[in-house]
Amino acid sequence: MRFKKFTSIAFLLLITAFVSFKVQAQPQAVGEPQILLKQDGVNFQAPVWSPDGNTIAVTADRYVGIWLANADGSNLKQLTDADAGYGFSWSNDSRSILTRLNTVENRRRNHAIAIFHTDGSAPDQITDFRPTMEALPKWAQYGEKVVLIQNDKIEAFDSGMEMPQQFKSKPSQAFYVLKSNEIAKGKVPTNSTENISPFDDAQYLNLEVSPDGQKLAFEVYGGNLYVMNVDGSDLVDLGKANRPDWSPDSRYVVASVSEDNGYNITKGDLFAFSIDGNEKVNLTEQSGLIAQNPNWSPDGSKIAFDVPNEGAVYVINIQ
Repeated sequence: MRFKKFTSIAFLLLITAFVSFKVQAQPQAVGEPQILLKQDGVNFQAPVWSPDGNTIAVTADRYVGIWLANADGSNLKQLTDADAGYGFSWSNDSRSILTRLNTVENRRRNHAIAIFHTDGSAPDQITDFRPTMEALPKWAQYGEKVVLIQNDKIEAFDSGMEMPQQFKSKPSQAFYVLKSNEIAKGKVPTNSTENISPFDDAQYLNLEVSPDGQKLAFEVYGGNLYVMNVDGSDLVDLGKANRPDWSPDSRYVVASVSEDNGYNITKGDLFAFSIDGNEKVNLTEQSGLIAQNPNWSPDGSKIAFDVPNEGAVYVINIQ
């Protein structure tokens, strides 16, 4: 009887260890990347999965236009032909896309904030066109607000969308934006900001918040890719890499490591970096593709990326 009990305990410990190993295993690519989106005459770039994982949005050369497709690449359709594709972002409910509109009139560039809806209904223009909009708009307060950095100050606008019920009992949500030479943590309705920059006088790029809201990934212009806590502590240098995006479990960052000849990118691979900096996994080593702008699917099973010399969007399966 005691032997059976011991055997059962040993078996449970073995299973626990196996499950723990599976949970902690590095992300690995499965098979070769496959073309997800390609169309003659259009160079697709910057893919972004919707939060529900059912749709993927992309833009094209010079960020003119936004296209939508099903997660398998089918049912490709153009959402807008406006110059609106730079730095767009999905709403929490996967029904809308926030972006900055750009127009040129009398050789002057003007900007406005707009929200486009996937059901094809008329977009909501949140602001009038203005000659200066130095930053990209961000969702705030669980999608109920849109915030913008202007002249180093926070402007907040009603998005016209209702906060999802599950967030109504939660406290005010912090947001993170790039000010001039600064990473700022902000809150509404106070529209106050706190400087959490790790370096003085650095130019920061491509700030991304982890899905669990505890970490930030960002680049320093002319420098490296970093991660840190949202209070500015525990800074980790991940080395030279661009365009970070988070794994759904917030344990890894995927980014592109590229080479160029001074004119064009000649090589680009996607690497998964652990947030402690101890792991670095090449996900596209054998593909021969120039992989750029990765975006991890919400379920963690695949990463979409663009290949600029082909004008195509690819997807690679991840385990």
